[in-house]
This record gives sequence, C-alpha cells and structure tokens, in this order.
Amino acid sequence: MVKQKLGILGGGQLARMMLPHCLTWDIEVSILDKANAVGRPFCSSFITGSFSSPEDVFEKFKTMDVVTMDLEAVSIEGLKKLESYGVKVYPSSHVIETIQNKGKQKEFFKKNNIPTMDFKILKKVDSSLTPGFLKKLEGGYDGKGVFEFQGDFKTIPQDFQSEVLWEKACDVLVEYSLIVARNSTGEIKTYDCTEMVFNPDLNLIAYTLYPARLTPSENKKAKEIASTIVEKMDAVGVFAVEFLKSKSGELLVNECAPRPHNSGHHTIESCETDQFANHLRGVLNYPLGSTKRVVHALTFNVIGKGEGEAVWSGIGAVMATEGAYLHNYGKKDCRSGRKMGHVTITGESYDSILQKYEYLVNKVKVDGKEESK
Repeated sequence: MVKQKLGILGGGQLARMMLPHCLTWDIEVSILDKANAVGRPFCSSFITGSFSSPEDVFEKFKTMDVVTMDLEAVSIEGLKKLESYGVKVYPSSHVIETIQNKGKQKEFFKKNNIPTMDFKILKKVDSSLTPGFLKKLEGGYDGKGVFEFQGDFKTIPQDFQSEVLWEKACDVLVEYSLIVARNSTGEIKTYDCTEMVFNPDLNLIAYTLYPARLTPSENKKAKEIASTIVEKMDAVGVFAVEFLKSKSGELLVNECAPRPHNSGHHTIESCETDQFANHLRGVLNYPLGSTKRVVHALTFNVIGKGEGEAVWSGIGAVMATEGAYLHNYGKKDCRSGRKMGHVTITGESYDSILQKYEYLVNKVKVDGKEESK
C-alpha cells in the first residue's frame, strides 16, 4: 500500500464514520467543510471552506492524491478542475453530475435497461398532467423536493410547475436498499438487501431490517441490477441503490446515492466489512473487504425534537441492552427532524431485534434545550 493523501468534501456524519478506518490504516485525511462540521476533531487536517464552491474545491484540494465526498451536493466544476489537474476523484465528476440531476439519472436507467418507474422530464406542467409524483430535478433529499400530484392541477406548488420530473406512481409493497462497492480496477462486492421502514410523518427511514425479507432469487436479482449500475456508470466507491417492490412483485430502481448511506449503517456491526471501510477501499483502490453477514440487525435513526442545544436521554438503556450499539453523530445543535445519531440492534433472529427495538425506540431521544434569554 502506497500512502496517499485523501481529501473528503463534507465533514458530516458519513465522513465521521469513515475516519476510524483512516486512523487504523494511517491515511492522511483532509476535510473541507464549514467550521462546525462534526468530522473536524478526527481528521489529520481540517480546511474551512465550501464544498459547493468551485474555487474552494480546486484550490484547497489540488494537492490531494484522491478526493471523495460524504454528500453529492458538491461543485461539479470544482471536481472537473481537480480531474484535469491530475487528482483522482471518486466518484468522478461524471457520476456526480448524473446523480445530482434526477432527470439525467432516470435517462441513465432507461438507456441501460435498468427497471424503473415510467417517467417524463417536463419543461412545464399543464392541465393534461396525469397523477403521479413531481420531483425537482436537483436538490431534493430525504423526501424533500417531491410533490404527490393527485389530479388537481391547481394544487401544484409554483416551484413544481417547471423543470421537473414526473414519475408514475408505483403501488409500493416494500422499499429496499442495496449497498454495492466497486474499486477502480473493477472489483465489485455487494451486500444483501436491507429492508427500509419509513416514518410517514418525516419521510425519513424509521428503521432498517437486515437482511431484507426477500426470496434468494429477489436478492440475487437486486445484486445483479446494482452491479450493472456501477459498472455502466464506471462508479468507484460505495453506492446505495434504492428499490421499490410493487404489489405485483416487480423490483424497480427508485434512485441511487453515490456514497455510504443511512440504510447501510448497520454494516458496522452486522457484516465482516462495513460500508465505510469498503468505500475507502474502493476509492483508494485497495482490495474490497468481505460483505458476509455476521448477525441480523435493525438500525433506527435518533431524530431531534425542538431547537437549541442537544440534550440526549436514554443512553443508559442502550448501554444496558445486549447487542445494542449507540452512534452519536456529535451534533451540538438540535433541530426538529434532524438526524442526531442512530442505534443498531443485533441478534440471531428478526423477532429478537424487533423486541429490543420496541423497548428502545421511545427511550432514546434528543431534545433541543433553548438558550435562556
């Protein structure tokens, strides 16, 4: 292994969970983000700046050997300048450009025969629009940037009336995610599918269940589709591929994330090599680690409530529960709906981890303590 200087655009919780591996492997890591990023205390060098600024991305990271990211909302222009300068960028600017725009992403699926929902890219909506989902082409995440159109043209918000993706509604039975890793020499390894259960109010994942309750043939098919996506896109690093299973049994790709993903956090405890280690192995072009499952796992998000200084409760309950693991992201400020951490529960069966989940989910909380005026 040749020691390489690694730059990470974004210093959020995903970067923070990569950093223990960097420490173990003695990788020199620099992070570019705003000053209060939660990954700051754990990297070799922290650079204050904006990952959405072409100038910052290029000027701050042009001395890196490899650049990766913990989110996709980064400057494409900056990535392209780094690549032209000889810096290895993984995932590449082409991959990020495709993923950032939902229309381009869907066109990629269509071109490569990836099963997905029927869609149209609309310059402007009109009264002939049929029911389905309208999605902003850029910027939406965690359910934001999506409007469910039920047929009344007058209900469509102004910012969904032009430059949007229309997608046919799918009669969804279950949602799944599959984490796939690829290095620059083309080695690919896939994890088994993860089942996602959503909080209907926040439209965030309430919990994930691993392995997903799919048939072996369905799991195999999902792995084949995910592998095709990263091969055709020439993607390097970890990708999350989100699937919808219709009531008729179809597996349809919803969208992709070119980075470690909330739905793969359980791999820290559940698999021989977690998604963060395999992302680093991929971008540094090391051999990928085993994705073999060790235990069943359930992961639930700890979501903030209220505004102000973050105050945790229920930590003792997690510590006292066998097979339960707390991950506090170190965010000092609480906001309602903000992901503050997660808990992973492991066990030998679905029943055992679901029972522990029912016990812990209402005990672990983060509330905002308003500053006294």
